[in-house]
Amino acid sequence: MSEREIAVCAPFRHRNAGQLRQVDLIFYYTQDKKWMSLDKAKKLIAVAEKTGLIKKEASGDYSLREDLREQKIPLGFRPTDEIFVIDESETLDILEKLLDEIADASKIGKKELAGEMERIRKQFDNLISPEAAVILLAKKYHAPYDNYKADLIKRIGE
Repeated sequence: MSEREIAVCAPFRHRNAGQLRQVDLIFYYTQDKKWMSLDKAKKLIAVAEKTGLIKKEASGDYSLREDLREQKIPLGFRPTDEIFVIDESETLDILEKLLDEIADASKIGKKELAGEMERIRKQFDNLISPEAAVILLAKKYHAPYDNYKADLIKRIGE
């Protein structure tokens, strides 16, 4: 397990919680453990979300990735600044993230949703981008996509 994974799952393990609010995560990193400053704690949360270690739920709380929930935290662990370095291959594509959201909301598998996204594009003679098609899917299944809207619009414009 990487140092970042340990740092991210530590507050969930120590508080034995499935979900935590952002303020609880920040308090844990800055006050409880005194591992980092407020700015670095916010940056860690952003990096963890971007790399798929945590997910922001509709309630605003953060939940830990399923496979990290039972991980052990080494005694005396203290993270270094390596936890803030992101390799581009670690980031989940925005389309993948939104497809995950739609799959959660609709209880339909990602493969079926990807196929439906391609059918939508074919209905428009492939004149719309995958980003536009995934937004149409999100609207169809009433999945929240506001968190991704700005990034998707930026990608459509590129």
